[in-house]
Amino acid sequence: MESTLRSNIALKQPGINITDVLTLIIHEISLRTETFKHVNIEQTMVCMASNKKNSRGVTYGKLVPLRFKNGIQTLKYREKYYSMPGIIINRIPILYVIYFYFPKFFDLPPPEKLRVIFHELYHISPEFNGDIRRFGKIKISHGFSRKRFDGLFEDEQRNFYNYISQTPFMNFLGADTRTLRENFKKISGARMKVPKPKIIKTTA
Repeated sequence: MESTLRSNIALKQPGINITDVLTLIIHEISLRTETFKHVNIEQTMVCMASNKKNSRGVTYGKLVPLRFKNGIQTLKYREKYYSMPGIIINRIPILYVIYFYFPKFFDLPPPEKLRVIFHELYHISPEFNGDIRRFGKIKISHGFSRKRFDGLFEDEQRNFYNYISQTPFMNFLGADTRTLRENFKKISGARMKVPKPKIIKTTA
């Protein structure tokens, strides 16, 4: 796949599946970075999403867990029971969906692209049970500082960048939206509406 990616960009092949390439990069991260060795790529789905025009703020990536706290599948809240949609791929249940937003994410420079990928992966629970990594009872997702959150994986991100910059994957990471459109007739990737909890039972 790595050599194919290099050839695609050089020879202007008709299409590229960007979520497939991002999945391969995440797999490389899980193999080569101690903090993410618990990430099972077979139970992690990568999707692309679109940034809305004129939307406030900028979203580059988003992790959606498919279980509740401690990995439970059903949550009771105000006399109602909720469950997340079940997603099965190749008979394997998916526990996490990671979205990368087009075009904003792809217009970032390579180190920033990696920072976003590492950031979303760091949200995954160390138990890889479908829950997020939690930081106490207040500001659960990031703790009290996003900068401190990103600092928790900064060294490993830098080390991985040094590795991947010597591989054909750098052709992909270095390509912005304009470059992708100039080199590929079709840019595709997995898309799916963001999974949300659904009511499965009421006790009232």
